[in-house]
Amino acid sequence: MKEYKVSSGYGWHAWFWVDKEEFAGGWEPGSIRYRVEKAVGRADDGKLFLMVWTNLDQHDWDKFSQVFYEIDGSEYAELLDRAIKQGELKPNDREHLIERMKAPFNPPWDAHKAVVVYRDGRYTLGQQNDLPYLIANGERLTLTCHPYEPCLYITEENGSKTAVHNAFDPFDVLDAFSRDETITSITGREYGALDFCRMVEYAAGMADIGINDAEVVLCPDKKRKVTPKKNEEKGKSDDEPFHPEAERVIYDDPAYAVIGEYPDAAVEYCLVRNEPFASGRNAHWYALVWASRALFFDGDEQIWSYDCGGAEGKPITADAFFAAANEKRGTNYRGAFLYPPHGGWFKNSDFDRVNAALFPNGTDGLEIYEWTTDWSEFFDDGHEWWGALCFTVYDKTLDRFAVIMASATD
Repeated sequence: MKEYKVSSGYGWHAWFWVDKEEFAGGWEPGSIRYRVEKAVGRADDGKLFLMVWTNLDQHDWDKFSQVFYEIDGSEYAELLDRAIKQGELKPNDREHLIERMKAPFNPPWDAHKAVVVYRDGRYTLGQQNDLPYLIANGERLTLTCHPYEPCLYITEENGSKTAVHNAFDPFDVLDAFSRDETITSITGREYGALDFCRMVEYAAGMADIGINDAEVVLCPDKKRKVTPKKNEEKGKSDDEPFHPEAERVIYDDPAYAVIGEYPDAAVEYCLVRNEPFASGRNAHWYALVWASRALFFDGDEQIWSYDCGGAEGKPITADAFFAAANEKRGTNYRGAFLYPPHGGWFKNSDFDRVNAALFPNGTDGLEIYEWTTDWSEFFDDGHEWWGALCFTVYDKTLDRFAVIMASATD
């Protein structure tokens, strides 16, 4: 492949993860240095290209370099096959992406013109000063796209930002609506301008949300699903507005009864249903998102700030996950459970009992990721002394995740 210069204003066409390589020396706790390769759509001149994005500073996401390479159709197909093999793309998505690559090329939207593409009594959708925006009921939301991930960023007037994952490039959205066309999300839902405005207004303020969960606002008959026990504890009713994490988080599993017998333990548990459209690291990351929304909120009140987009995970073995306690007890799972910082220590038989309830079919079917702990205030206390940890454990036999977090201090 030869290097290729891409001018500003190019439109993303078919983003997906191709590869993720760590720098020499391997992964270390707190490190976010890696190289990402992704396949994209067509540049302003219609050529297909591959971008290689490299992080230059493990403490600063804004310091990165980009190199572009021109590719042809066969090389694009090879990249798709590579992504499928690595679990970053599902096989049934391949044909759709190939068709998009072969579709007639339309020059990208002019990012420099001021225009309104949709307006009604509640919404105004348009572009000004090179930035797409939505005015929803008088509040202005700025719409941008992540430079190397298919995220729609929604920025409120107070600076709060929400990432809608697997969503849209807003320039593509404006382009389509200006030509009286519709757009289609990765879930297959077709959008007109009004539906897009409603989805964006709903997602704003969510911090992290997938497009499939942001789309629930387009189904007004959906209500929040919670168990009767949870209603009694929180004093809530089934008539409340829908909360997307309630569709993913499991509240009524028998494992919670066993966990509840150890109220002094410093470990937090949350069971989460598997995302049907995700796999590999992405599925683990979504489980982390939904567990964070459950653990870091009390009803609608946020207790801990967090940004799951800053979490970095690596796969580990079951032997490493269940390893013996180390000297800094809060930094490995067994130690964190057995030795809470305020006494009331437990036995290995207690640890085994809890995990037998969490993973009743044994450990052979477990896929485990260990995550960094620098992305939420929840972990700050543990960083002072005792330790902090975060794991997502996928049980293939149950098709569900156990998200395990711990953080405490003296």
